[in-house]
Amino acid sequence: MIRNFLDNFNKLPLSNRSMVYLKWIYSVWNIIGGLFINIYVFQINGSIEESLIFNIIYFCSTAIWFSGVGYMMSVLRKNVKNMYYGCYLLFALSFVLLFVLKDNVIATYSFSMIYAFWNGMFWCALHTQELKNISDDRRDFYSSSISAGKDIISIFVPLLIAIAFWLWWIFHFDWYMVLFWALPFCYIVSLLFIKNIDDYTPNKMTGPDVSNFFNPKKHKFGHLYFFFDGMSHALINLLALVSIILLKTEFNIWIFQSILALMSALLIVHIWFKRNANNRLKYFIIMAILYSIIILFLSFYFNLIGFILFSIAMIFVKPLYEVSLHVYNLKLMDSVKQWKSDFYPAMILREVFLWLWRLTILVILYFMYVYIDMSHETFLKIMLITLAVIFYFIIFSLCCWEKYERTDKWRTM
Repeated sequence: MIRNFLDNFNKLPLSNRSMVYLKWIYSVWNIIGGLFINIYVFQINGSIEESLIFNIIYFCSTAIWFSGVGYMMSVLRKNVKNMYYGCYLLFALSFVLLFVLKDNVIATYSFSMIYAFWNGMFWCALHTQELKNISDDRRDFYSSSISAGKDIISIFVPLLIAIAFWLWWIFHFDWYMVLFWALPFCYIVSLLFIKNIDDYTPNKMTGPDVSNFFNPKKHKFGHLYFFFDGMSHALINLLALVSIILLKTEFNIWIFQSILALMSALLIVHIWFKRNANNRLKYFIIMAILYSIIILFLSFYFNLIGFILFSIAMIFVKPLYEVSLHVYNLKLMDSVKQWKSDFYPAMILREVFLWLWRLTILVILYFMYVYIDMSHETFLKIMLITLAVIFYFIIFSLCCWEKYERTDKWRTM
C-alpha cells in the first residue's frame, strides 16, 4: 500500500510535487508554531486573555497581508510566485524580533503581527498555485499526500523537541529562544522547490468581481460555509491551551504528539485510495460529525484520561476531515467567481470573509472571558462545545451549497 502511494505521488507533475514539498517544509514550523507559540504566549503570564488578544492580532494581520498584498499583486500585475521570497524574509524577521524583545507581552504581540504577515503571503501564493495547477480530480490525492507527509514529520519533530527540551533543561538553556532561532533556517530548503512552481500573474480585480462574490442571492450557502469555517479555524487554534492545561509540561506534549502522529500517518497512507471526487462529501459529513462528537466528549470529560481518549480518536478523524476540508475549500474558491474571471478574485475576497468571522468569534470569547468570572477550565469547555456545534452548521451549509449553488452540476463530484 505504501509503495502504491509513492508510485502515485511520483506521477504528479513536478509543480504539484514541489507544492507538496513546500507544505511539508511549512509543516515543520507549523507543527511547532501552531501548537507551541500559543503555549508560549500562555506560559508568559498564564492568561487566556493574552492568548485571545494574540490570536486576534494574528488573524487580523494574516487577512490584511493575504488580501492586501494579494490585491496589490493583481493591481500591479506581478508574478505571485515572488511572494514566497518576501514571506520568508518576514518569517525570519518575526523570530529575530521575538528574540530581541524577549518574553514580554509587547514582544509576543509584535511577533504575532509580523509572523502573520508572512503566513498570509505564504497562503496567498500557495492557494494561487493550488487552484491554478491542480485539477479537481487530483485534489483528493494531493491533499492526502500533504496530510500523510505532515504526520510523518509530526512523528520526528515533537520527539526531537522533547529530547532537546530535556537537554536544554539540564544545561539551563533558554529552550524557547534556541528553538525560535533555529526555525527560520528551515526556509532555506524551500528555495530548492520554489523554482519548480509555475509562474502566475493575476488579472486586475474589478468591481464586478467584488459585487459577484458578495451577491447573497448567488452565494448565500457559500458565504454560510465560509462563515462557520472561519469560526472553526479560530477555535481550533486555541486547542493548544487544552494541551498545556491537561498535560502540564511541554515535554509531555511533544512525546504525546509524536506517538499520535505515527498512528495518524499510517492511517492516511492506507486509506488514501478510497477517497475520490465521488465520495468526498460523504467522507466530509462523517468526519465532521465524528469530530463534533469527540470534542463534545472532551468538554464533558475535561481531564487527563478524557484528553488521551480524545486524542486517540482524533488520530482517525482529524486527518480525514482536514483532507476533505482542504479539497472543498479549493472547490469553493474555484466556484464562487464570475464566469468571465478565474479563481483569484474569489480567493482574495474569501480571506476577507474568513477574517471577519474569525475576528467575531474571538472578540466574543474575549469579552466573555474578561467580563464573566470563570476558570480556565470552564472557559475552555464553553469553547469546545461551541466548536462542536459549529461543525453541524458547516455540514448544513456545504450540503446546501452542493444542492443549490454548485456551478458545475453537470460534473460528478
